[in-house]
Amino acid sequence: MASGVKVADEIKDIFQTMKVNRSSDKAKERIRLVQLGLNDPQNTLIEVKKIVMEKDLDELGNLYTYAQSLMNDKECTYILYDCHYETDITKKEDLIFIMWSCDCAPIKKKMAYASSKNSLKKVLDVKFEMELHSKDETCARAFIKNFGKEIVKKLEGIDVCEN
Repeated sequence: MASGVKVADEIKDIFQTMKVNRSSDKAKERIRLVQLGLNDPQNTLIEVKKIVMEKDLDELGNLYTYAQSLMNDKECTYILYDCHYETDITKKEDLIFIMWSCDCAPIKKKMAYASSKNSLKKVLDVKFEMELHSKDETCARAFIKNFGKEIVKKLEGIDVCEN
């Protein structure tokens, strides 16, 4: 379903910055998470709601825990997340696109976000795309199952292995 929703140019610029800025760059200035959303009540533009930089984590704490806090009941949002995780073999960093559409959210809002997701996906070239609908899906162990075959041991420095 085409929605006619446009993506703010700023999002394209931020994505390019996130894509090329890796750990060798100024670490504290690195963008780690961007919350995106539809401009209420028009729903004609996907715009930036919040940007979290590496330096903000001193105050916010664990980035994944913070990302979970953005996924509110009765709400929908998009999140572009620079995820840091560890496997058996190595440390990794990947950009992840998350669409949060809570099962409890109003139908009209869920439809608006679902129909405008493709407009945003055309701009974002990410390795992982996730669509989450309940708090159960946001717990770290459930979240890492979306990484496919990779066995993730740590997510943002926190152990997620089953003992």
